[in-house]
Amino acid sequence: MSATIIAVMTRAALILAVTISAQLAIAVGMFTTILPPRSHVVARAVASYAALALVSFALYRNSLIVSVFSPRLVSFLAEALDFVAMLAVMVAALAFCFEVSIWTALFCATAGYIIQNLASCVTYSAFLLAEGTGTNMASPLFLPLNLLGMAVVYPVCYWLFVRPIHKNGLVEIENKKILLVLALVVLIAIVFDMENKYLLNAGIPVPFVMVLRAVHDVICVFSLVLEFEMLYSRQLESDVATLERMDADQEAHYTLMRESVEAVNARMEAMRQHVRAAAREGGASTAKLKELASETRMSELRLRTGNDALDALLFVKGLVCEREGVTLSCIADGSALAFMDPVDIYSLVGNALDNSLDAVRKVADPEKRAIGLVARRMGGMLTLNVTNYFDGAVTMVDGLPKTTAADPTGHGLGSRSMRDVAEKYGGTVTFSSDGDVFHVNALIPIPEE
Repeated sequence: MSATIIAVMTRAALILAVTISAQLAIAVGMFTTILPPRSHVVARAVASYAALALVSFALYRNSLIVSVFSPRLVSFLAEALDFVAMLAVMVAALAFCFEVSIWTALFCATAGYIIQNLASCVTYSAFLLAEGTGTNMASPLFLPLNLLGMAVVYPVCYWLFVRPIHKNGLVEIENKKILLVLALVVLIAIVFDMENKYLLNAGIPVPFVMVLRAVHDVICVFSLVLEFEMLYSRQLESDVATLERMDADQEAHYTLMRESVEAVNARMEAMRQHVRAAAREGGASTAKLKELASETRMSELRLRTGNDALDALLFVKGLVCEREGVTLSCIADGSALAFMDPVDIYSLVGNALDNSLDAVRKVADPEKRAIGLVARRMGGMLTLNVTNYFDGAVTMVDGLPKTTAADPTGHGLGSRSMRDVAEKYGGTVTFSSDGDVFHVNALIPIPEE
């Protein structure tokens, strides 16, 4: 008799191990496409799945047998051990397959665990409605209802939770205590789920069991929302810190740029003195003439727009463009920007030119290695237009162009800084593309004097 029971439990454990391991692998797998893989990641993933399936089979077989031959408390502890061990295996598997910290692996594993548990709840509820029983592995509906649970829960969770991470990236969560507490809440929710499955055996009516299942679902959703709020809060803190650092860097760069232009102006004055001295002496040496020719070329790059900050910025960017073989064409009325702080001019115009320069560097056609800038007053508005050619495609995220850099951390912060500057003065900045031409258009009201 006991041998027959053990055989039945072994078969049930095998079905559970294969089903739940597959569900967990898919749920956690939704997060892994944004994680940096280790070498031979496919082989590592196959080995990890095999380990998860084997561990879950051994644990399920043990807990199912214990549930028949031992008191409820012992079987409860055995089942709880199953879930804790599987969570630990998933965290280890993620760290084994991807270049991530244990904390990032724990975040992905607990989120995937919740998603799988929600799908399991849908399956259990479907069995309650269809057969008036809990999940029945012997039923012909076992596979269809499990697939139904995944089909209902997984796409919704992907759209609401996973998709934003794919857009914005996954940052390191520094509050380890909250993450550990969350992992504990997840385990408590799963234990609550385990106990719910014994209510029918205790004679509890199906409607009451359905209500408790709904409570469990709310706990799972709350845990999932809390986990992702932690991530978004950390993302916001990271972005704010980066923007503050960028503001400080921009102010330092502007100061350095202004000092550089002042040095150039001093050199221009020295050149004029040389010319006057040469005129008095009746001529100049060949070496001196070459030096003067070089200084004259530098003078040609200097634009006078009527705004010292804009002049300095365009001078420095013009030098960079000349070195890169890029044509920078400017039509600018600097007086239209007189109401703006010089550092804000640097942030708005400088970031626009830097982004354009990054784009045209990748353009092979020398005729298209060009940037155009127009800044002028139209009525009571400042209009700033920056255009450039580009190769490839532009992906927009939240109205901002997504970076194509190898390291996407903090993507779009330069563009976001431009938008923040425009909004600071009550204006707007938009980004768009037309064929192979990219446009930045800023519209800012000019305060009345």
